[in-house]
Amino acid sequence: MVPFAAAGDTPYYEWKQYDPRWASVVLTNQTMKQVGCLATSIAMLAVRAGLRGQDGFDPGVFAAEMKKAGGFNEDDDLVWEAIPQAVPGLTAQTPWERLDGTQAEKTTRLKGYLDKGYQVAVAVKYGGHWVALRSVTGGKAVMMDPASASDDLFAKYPAKGVTRVALLRAEKPKQSPPSTAKPSVTEPSTRMKMEDYISMAESIFAFLKDMGSLFLSILQYLYTLGK
Repeated sequence: MVPFAAAGDTPYYEWKQYDPRWASVVLTNQTMKQVGCLATSIAMLAVRAGLRGQDGFDPGVFAAEMKKAGGFNEDDDLVWEAIPQAVPGLTAQTPWERLDGTQAEKTTRLKGYLDKGYQVAVAVKYGGHWVALRSVTGGKAVMMDPASASDDLFAKYPAKGVTRVALLRAEKPKQSPPSTAKPSVTEPSTRMKMEDYISMAESIFAFLKDMGSLFLSILQYLYTLGK
C-alpha cells in the first residue's frame, strides 16, 4: 500500500522533498527527505511540461514509479534512463551538461534552454543539491526549490556553485489512431440473391407436390370406402 497521498492541495511548484506525505519514502537506502531533491525537481518538471497533472501525482508517486523501473542505484542516485517508464514522454537529453560563466552568462544560457523547449534541472552547491527551473523573467532565474521557499535561483545560491544542468525533453505520448480496418468477419448481407429466390421456389413447389400427393391419396381412400 502506498504510504502517501497525492498532493493535489499543494501547487506543484511548491512541492518539497521534506513534505511529510512522502518524506519517509525510501529510494534505495535513504529517504526522499534526505536525498530526494532531484526526484522532487523532476516530478515538478513533469507537471510543468504538462505530462502529468497534480491529481494523483506528486514526488512520492514519481519515486514509487521510478523504484518499480529500477530508477535508483545503490547510492540512491537517479537512473536517468528510467525516467520515461515513470513519466511517459519525458526523457533526459544531457543530464551532465556543465554550466560555466558569470551569473549573467548562466542566466542567459538557462533562458536559452527554456526557449529551446527543454525542461531544466539545475545543480547548485557545486552539485550538492538540485532545483527545477520554472522561468527566466527580467533577468531573474525563477526556480522551484525542493528544499526552500525561495524562488530566486541566484539570490539563494551563489552563481559559482551553479555548475551543471540536466536537460529533459517532454513530448506527449503518441496515441494510436482509431482503426479504419474492416472487421475480419464480414457481416451477412440482408439482400437476397437470385439463387435464394430459386431455392425458395423449389421448396414451395416441393411442398405443393407433397400436398397434391396427399390429397390424391385421401380421394383414393374415400373412393375405396364408397364401394
